[in-house]
Amino acid sequence: MMSIKNKKIVAGIGVALLLLILGYWLFPKGNEPSEYIFDNSYKISLDDVKRSRKSLPVKPSTTLDISKNQTVDPSAPAEGVQTDAGLDLKTIFKDGLINSYTTLKYFKHMEHLFRKSATPGEHLDNVRDYLFSQFPESEAQILFDTYKNYLQCEIDLAEEFTNLTSAKSTQEAIDILKKIQEFRRERLGAELADKLYGTDVKAKEYAFRRADIVGDDTLYGDTKAELLQKLNTDMWGEDADAVEKHPNEYNRYREKMLIYKKDLDELGSEESRQAKIKEYRKEFFTPEVVKKLDEVDQQIAAEKQNETLYREKEKQILESTGLTEENKKQKLEKLQDEMFGDESEAFRRSEAMRTGLEKLQKEYPKP
Repeated sequence: MMSIKNKKIVAGIGVALLLLILGYWLFPKGNEPSEYIFDNSYKISLDDVKRSRKSLPVKPSTTLDISKNQTVDPSAPAEGVQTDAGLDLKTIFKDGLINSYTTLKYFKHMEHLFRKSATPGEHLDNVRDYLFSQFPESEAQILFDTYKNYLQCEIDLAEEFTNLTSAKSTQEAIDILKKIQEFRRERLGAELADKLYGTDVKAKEYAFRRADIVGDDTLYGDTKAELLQKLNTDMWGEDADAVEKHPNEYNRYREKMLIYKKDLDELGSEESRQAKIKEYRKEFFTPEVVKKLDEVDQQIAAEKQNETLYREKEKQILESTGLTEENKKQKLEKLQDEMFGDESEAFRRSEAMRTGLEKLQKEYPKP
């Protein structure tokens, strides 16, 4: 897009946010509540977030029809390739030139479209010419002025947070997210910053806070459910109940298993645990799906038991003093064929990778 330095700067904030998210998942989570960045007093609804995540709308693509007698322009797009003209600008900006759903995506689209510009000045010239060719003069000027401010903010943001490290707790993750949005508000004004970035920031903030509650192994399920309900109300207001209506039943089931993990772990017997899991499954799945999940559980249990038995016999062979190394190898391969059948070769490859990794860890221990 610009000079190599500025390309790296613009990309930097994305890397920084990735580090933030990775750090959040990899390190322990804190339980201290923090002030919301976007609570329910901000007019950002669940529907706003969903709309902002959709791709830019396009017109039906057209295929180039080039006959043998026509001259082919080498700079023209290849046959069947949709050009930038395919964007449906009327639909993109039906909610206004500066809106919470498509404007930011359109700006990023232009960043990508003119990414090969040699200098920042050339990039902005290309963007200006492009906008004035697509919009009436007054609208083009509004978009161009806003784009310039947006781009400079992105560059300054990446430089400001160049030393951003991965977050080690929910509190740190949210604090960093808050600082980033406050920086944008200072540079762009609160109204524009929240309009461009609000839906994305609110979605991230909610995801951090929800995952922190769901993944807290010290809390029982009913307590987590109460905290989640409060979180939903605090952040989404009238949309609180709609947040729980996730269309993916399997994801809802997996989350419930995490919510009630402490309850499940403290049940008196494995039979009680499996009965409770089956009860959860019936909440989300049809009888046919429940049956298939039960069959998968049985298969996994059988495979685990088979490997446990294999390890016992493997240990006996390896500790046998009356066998040479070659004899041990032959007996192990025969045992693997007997116990793993058609999967024996795959098991041997897995074993080779495991032993190789263990060897590397011994040769290069962590400091």
